Amino acid sequence: MTTSCFPIRGFRTTILAALFFSALLTGCSKSPAELQKKYQGLGEHYLAEGKLNEAVIEFQNLLKINPKSAIGHYDLGQAYHKKGWIIESVIQDREATKLDPLMLPAHIALAEYAINSGQWNPAKDEIAAILKIDPRNAEGYALAGQRMLGLGREKEADQDLKHALSIKPGYARALVALGDLKRKQGQPKEARSYYEQALQANPSLGRALTGLGMLAQSENNSVLAREEFRKSLKVDPYNLRSRIVYANFLASGGHLHKAISALEAIPAKKSDVRIPVKIAEYETLLGENQKAINLLLPLAQQKLQIPDINFVLAKAYEQSGKKEDALQMVNGLLSMGSVPPIIKIGAARIELFEGKPQEASTILQSLAPVPDLPPTYPLTQSQVALALKRPDQAVSILTHALSRYPGNIDLQLSLADARMSAKQWKPALTIINEVLSDHPENIPAIQRKGFLLGKTSGASAQIGFLQREAASVPSVEPLYLQSLLANKRPGKALAAARGYLKDHPENTNVRLFLANIYLREGKLSEAKGTYKTILAADPKNLPAVLSLASIAMTQKNYTEAESNFRRALTLSPDNSGLYSALGEVLLAEKQRDAANKAFHSALIFNPENPAAILEVSKSEILSGQGQEALSRLSALLKSPLTKERKAEVEWLWGLANEQAGDPAKAKKALVLATSLDPGNPGYHASLGDFWADHSRWEDARNEYRKSLALQPDNPVLELKKTWLSVQSSRKPDPARIRKVIALAETYRATHPSDISATMLEAQGELLLNKPEKALPLFDAILSSHPDNTGARLGKAGILLSQGKTEEAKNLGTTILADHPDNLAANLLMARIDQKNNDFTDEADRLEKLHQKHPDWIQPSLTLVAVDLKLKRFREAESIADSILSVKPGLYNARFLKAQAELDMADYRGALRNLSALAKANKKPAPLYLIMSVAAMKEGDTQEEKHALDKAFHAAPDDPMVLNNMAFFLASHTTHYAKALEYAKKAASIDKHPYIQDTVGYVLFRMGRFSQAQSYFESAWNAHFRDPEFLYHMGMNEWKIGQPQKARTILKRALDSGKLTPEEERDSRQALGAMGA
Repeated sequence: MTTSCFPIRGFRTTILAALFFSALLTGCSKSPAELQKKYQGLGEHYLAEGKLNEAVIEFQNLLKINPKSAIGHYDLGQAYHKKGWIIESVIQDREATKLDPLMLPAHIALAEYAINSGQWNPAKDEIAAILKIDPRNAEGYALAGQRMLGLGREKEADQDLKHALSIKPGYARALVALGDLKRKQGQPKEARSYYEQALQANPSLGRALTGLGMLAQSENNSVLAREEFRKSLKVDPYNLRSRIVYANFLASGGHLHKAISALEAIPAKKSDVRIPVKIAEYETLLGENQKAINLLLPLAQQKLQIPDINFVLAKAYEQSGKKEDALQMVNGLLSMGSVPPIIKIGAARIELFEGKPQEASTILQSLAPVPDLPPTYPLTQSQVALALKRPDQAVSILTHALSRYPGNIDLQLSLADARMSAKQWKPALTIINEVLSDHPENIPAIQRKGFLLGKTSGASAQIGFLQREAASVPSVEPLYLQSLLANKRPGKALAAARGYLKDHPENTNVRLFLANIYLREGKLSEAKGTYKTILAADPKNLPAVLSLASIAMTQKNYTEAESNFRRALTLSPDNSGLYSALGEVLLAEKQRDAANKAFHSALIFNPENPAAILEVSKSEILSGQGQEALSRLSALLKSPLTKERKAEVEWLWGLANEQAGDPAKAKKALVLATSLDPGNPGYHASLGDFWADHSRWEDARNEYRKSLALQPDNPVLELKKTWLSVQSSRKPDPARIRKVIALAETYRATHPSDISATMLEAQGELLLNKPEKALPLFDAILSSHPDNTGARLGKAGILLSQGKTEEAKNLGTTILADHPDNLAANLLMARIDQKNNDFTDEADRLEKLHQKHPDWIQPSLTLVAVDLKLKRFREAESIADSILSVKPGLYNARFLKAQAELDMADYRGALRNLSALAKANKKPAPLYLIMSVAAMKEGDTQEEKHALDKAFHAAPDDPMVLNNMAFFLASHTTHYAKALEYAKKAASIDKHPYIQDTVGYVLFRMGRFSQAQSYFESAWNAHFRDPEFLYHMGMNEWKIGQPQKARTILKRALDSGKLTPEEERDSRQALGAMGA
């Protein structure tokens, strides 16, 4: 007879479970090969007829039968492509080439996609595969030519494309690409010839029509260009390249919004990565940098090898003032390889503008071997040289460039700047005079000449020149007025501005200049009047509105300031600084909620706005949203700040970390805040709160004393000192608690908006076990601070304790809607799920939390326990392992891992972990009992006995230990007397039916069937129906001559399906002997 583990079923019902698997097999009358052929034929038929949905269904049916069919994946990709589902098509083509590396059509499709989306490295790999499979493949060479053209390597492009035509004369793809090449080289006649040849081969070829449109555009024939673009889109409405070219045409005409709309009209399924990149580029031109970032950041995070994504993102970050992000995008771009030269030049300019000239120089040097670079290249080279304080090198670069591009104004102006940087005033003036001889109204040149005249001939010459120029070129007037101010002639500047405005009252720039002079001279009334005059004529003049708001703030006229900032926001609705300024005004007006909304808006448009970060973080911490505050404050930790501002950041960082459950970081930050600004009483009070929460009572008292010394009349601090005495006492002192409640109540009456005392009062009531009094206090906090997480959690806990589960759940759901990562709220909801026996929802909730925060121990442990309940043993073991890798000594994690191992029949693993736990446990008997079960399951009788001996040694009077020892001795030895002694001792301590069963079993083994009967009857009468007990009792009934009863009981045991093979065999033999 084999040992049963039924004596410790009290443990095993929660620890051990059997895992069963089943499979459902289906059959089919046709062979898989026949079905595959049928589905492929139908799919190709539907594809040829243009019935794309039907084709997709048939190819999907094919792949259900044979998921590794390369042709099936390729055909499905073709169907998706014809539907315009670009990404889905690419996925299928990739799967096809993975399954069959020699599938040429799939490689061609992937190469086309890579080239169209600017992924030059993946395109190179696919082209190499095409030409390896078929060295004379015209498509492969045409694609290679297109790739070279995209990279700016025109000579290689020409060779590849002409080679494609030598293999396949009249090949349209190669003809169109050659047309594109000749158009870029400024050879319109040759370009048109290639496009027309392509159209002769295919009159509805959209790419050729697009090429003709671009050619017309380059010849400034916008009417013809529009006509050709529209023809192209008519014959191929979802050709993305043609659509982008048309959008560029609209944008070049100043119609950026129309260009964006043209691209946004493309359905998502028919789009690919080029569309969001181009839209983002237009958004940066509109100054909508945050929109561009939001659009492209998810793509950048996918690490797609597309330089344009990083380049446009870098521009957006640069224009938003986010230097580090811009440089990070440039670095990512340069790591890609095969980046087009024009994008590399742009990347170098970003490095330069962000203060990294050496890095910019390195990028530009990598382009030195590239022929036919545009004028932007030497222009950027010279700017880098100037940034590196090498003006002579800049002069040399620009002089050489002008020999190649004579008359280029940008190069000429930059050469003058280089001369000026070297203090070569006269040569610089000569260059500027050359520019002005050809372009007499060029404002940058006029401005430079005025400066140079000041250097070479004095202030009078500068002022006289600008005054004369202003007489003929009105836009020079502000330069003239500025020169008067710069040369300390404000009176003359004021008179000149007034005189000019008499003749030119419509000139807003000069009127703004006049108002600024008034402001500079302290004439606020005149300044306000002038700004109002400007706004009367131009109600949307943002500088005037902002100046009026600034004056109102200076005069503490907050109502007027608020009005003007709101007006400014209607003119510039995405301006982060304006929202931040509005927030400051609202705070001055004590409109905290409205101010908080304004600061939140500021962060939407610039997540790194320092003033907004600080104010929003304060609000979040006050509402118990520490985790959210942390994500904001991290941006300020390394920013260059004043000592006082740095202290404020560290203080908030400490409070947020404390709420988020990281006491080490909280302590470090709060201590640093008090050292940076030791005269701030609030910082000392917060550090005192921290020490109190961690039971360091003396440290808390010291900080409270320091805070009170700096702010002697602070009643909240006095209240906290009294509360500290409650917290530090070994037992709750009701008298002290009532004192705190009384003080808090008094303070609350005079300071209803300060919730700190109310929170202490509520906690005091909970300590006195008066939740009915704490609940209205939490409600009072929530009436004025409806988002306060601490009050919400306090209320939810009370409701749950009162059995109001749904109300508690609603509160928890509300918290998580705002703060999905809040640990306490997630654990509250897990408790509610558990209370409702909704273990699946509990597991889903905890799984999401664990994925976001694998370092949070408590929810991870709870998830392991829930996974065990749901029989997800492998997942439970994996999470327990991850916890132990961080905290190897965590008892609960190791115990749960052992449970998972037991459930997966990894008994050796369970024994190792249980042994480690038992050695560290002061009461190890239960663990040794579980080890004995694991050893029994493993079939290791010696280890089972060893574990039971240890359990007995640790707890010789434990009924469970005695019971299991008795069962083992009766099953594996002949020490029946000892077994009976142990069993009867266990029964004298605990009358549980399974112990009665053990006594009966021992007596049965001894052949004392009649004596065993009374114990089995006792267990039966207690409604004990464990299958193994039924087996024991049935066998005993047979032995005492009760065949009818024996048959009934043994059949019931067999029907359970839970007997061991040996027990099942013995039962059947007994039934056979009884004639059943």
